[in-house]
Amino acid sequence: MLNKIRTQSRRWKKKVRGAVFVEYLLLLTIIGIGAIAGLTTLRSALINELMDLANAINAINS
Repeated sequence: MLNKIRTQSRRWKKKVRGAVFVEYLLLLTIIGIGAIAGLTTLRSALINELMDLANAINAINS
């Protein structure tokens, strides 16, 4: 009886570890997608600011 309980306990722990791994995997996926979207937005904003700066310098030179 005690061996059966130990076996069930081990199986349950393995399932829990697997579930935690899946949760971390989903969390990292969501964070990765958010980071990519954030960096894309940052890149676009930086390009727009640099274009404004280039236009201002061009206006001064003209």
